[in-house]
Amino acid sequence: MSNELRNRTVVITGASAGVGRAAAHRFARAGARVAMIARDKDALNDVKNEIERLGGTGFVAPADVADSNQVFLAADSILHEFGPFDIWINDAMVTVFSPMWDMTPAEFRRVTEVTYLGMVHGTMAALRHAAAQSGYHHSGRLCAGLSRRNPGFRRPHRPGHRMRSGALRPGPVGGSPVT
Repeated sequence: MSNELRNRTVVITGASAGVGRAAAHRFARAGARVAMIARDKDALNDVKNEIERLGGTGFVAPADVADSNQVFLAADSILHEFGPFDIWINDAMVTVFSPMWDMTPAEFRRVTEVTYLGMVHGTMAALRHAAAQSGYHHSGRLCAGLSRRNPGFRRPHRPGHRMRSGALRPGPVGGSPVT
């Protein structure tokens, strides 16, 4: 990561452990302000302390990504603390280590609510704030990628565009507003 991330705001869901925690560390080393969303406030505070030891700035926004209202409120608190965000990464997930026949419907539901709907809720929150910042509107298509060739949103159905799943950067699609 280069200096282009210095003083940028990065939001990471699932930042309390695993890949999300590692991403928070990496963005902090690059000089980004890191806003973290996860259910476990104590674990998030641990990550915030780690970020500060790395010389970064962290912000904790506890929320269950399976609950859209909690995600929207977390996004609002991040906006209030850091101002507009530049990158949003949906990394929250739940896994169950069990043979499928031993899993309960409730376990499947929780995996789906956190892993899938959490990504949807995070993307919705990111797009709502991006639209307010950039003055464009979104039709409801799910864009969950950051183009390697263009820092703005790209339409995922257009051929020839490489996407990295799970990251959003506010901006127009290909130089034109999303409608």
